[in-house]
Amino acid sequence: MLAAWIRGVAKQHDLLMDLSKHLEKAEEAVKRKNYAFAVNLYGQLLGLQPDNGAARAGLRTALFKKAEQRKPSKAIAVVFGGIHLLFAKLSTTLRKHGAAAKSLERYLAMDPLDEGANLALARSLERAGFPASALAVFRSWAAQEPRCLEAAREAGRLLYAKGELQDALAMYEQALKVDPRDQDALRARKNLAAEGALKKTGIETAQSSRDLIKDKDANKRLERAQRLQLTPEEIEAELDEVEARLAKSTEDVEAMLRAAELYEMRRDLRGALDHLERAKALRPTDASLAARVADVRIKLQAELVQQAESRGDAAAAANARRVLAEMRVAEFRRRVAVNPTDLGFRFELGTALFEMGDADGAIAELQQAAKDPRKATDAQLTLGRAFRSKGLADLARVQFEKALAAAGGASGRLGKELLYELGGLAESAGDRETAKKHYSAILELDWSYRDAADRVSRLQKS
Repeated sequence: MLAAWIRGVAKQHDLLMDLSKHLEKAEEAVKRKNYAFAVNLYGQLLGLQPDNGAARAGLRTALFKKAEQRKPSKAIAVVFGGIHLLFAKLSTTLRKHGAAAKSLERYLAMDPLDEGANLALARSLERAGFPASALAVFRSWAAQEPRCLEAAREAGRLLYAKGELQDALAMYEQALKVDPRDQDALRARKNLAAEGALKKTGIETAQSSRDLIKDKDANKRLERAQRLQLTPEEIEAELDEVEARLAKSTEDVEAMLRAAELYEMRRDLRGALDHLERAKALRPTDASLAARVADVRIKLQAELVQQAESRGDAAAAANARRVLAEMRVAEFRRRVAVNPTDLGFRFELGTALFEMGDADGAIAELQQAAKDPRKATDAQLTLGRAFRSKGLADLARVQFEKALAAAGGASGRLGKELLYELGGLAESAGDRETAKKHYSAILELDWSYRDAADRVSRLQKS
């Protein structure tokens, strides 16, 4: 029996070594941009170890990068992969969560950027008893789409359960950046901050009460610095500390940068800009600092637009919008020149050019930006508007329809905007029935959306 046990242990050790080699091969395949091979290897690994978090995270990375390389077709995924979604829903209803996870992975192989399917996969994995894989999926999607509240919050919860407090705190901070009022994230952050600070106070190693007090003060400052949102009282207290540091040392750039962050939290953009410009004077070649200065200047100009609009001063608002567009064009043109392969910057530049009235320049940039799966639908919406502004209705319609298909239909802000644009094109072309169909689809979801109800009423009367 002892010999059989030893053979079993040896076989298990060999299997783990084999899995480790497969994992290394898959990671190397991703580095070589051989994404199809990497996806296949990760799939084999997960067949043997469904709760291998590293393999599950690697699979997500390979699929996301594959989608960046070649944008997946939403229509093809729905036609050929829709059966997997149906089976996943049925399996979930029957509480066969492992089967649901397998079906969702099959669908995501065709449409890896489907947010709903990614979140459903993570939930199914956790219910199936695979917490490491569930965490990997939530965390990967939170990195891919930082604006997804659920992914960041759930990743924080699972990290907390593992005892990885600092990583959990970072995920909850990301969630609060999306929704500063999210109560679950606020409560979790408060608890995590307290627990994290407690572990770092140095109670076990402090040589004296003075050392302990020093550690507590330092950790309070560190914990505050890591948080994205502070209470008004905390902001004012830390501003006093930072300004005191600057009074002692007028060249403390880190203090200037922290002061700028605090002034932004206080919604005092002029105070933030003052400290950023002082820091930039001391670090004139710091590209990231130059970008921060530009971002705050743009925010200040956007505030001027809002103030003019709230006063009802149409002329001042129009002038402020023109200046804002010019500022954005200049800044994002600079960023594109420095990072020509960053399609996110090209999207921002194209949008700003369109707002400034340069449709031709906007089209050139937005056609490039549309190659980025993360920006494709928004880029196609603005691209369609640019084509429409040039009187190219057919080209505009193609962009709106492609974006609507990629967005998964009418649900959400983007879907309603696209339907409204398509309705406007049909109405301009005299196609009342098609226009009414698009506007009515909006009203089924949101009766108060813009003037869609008035347009349907007018079309029915005519």
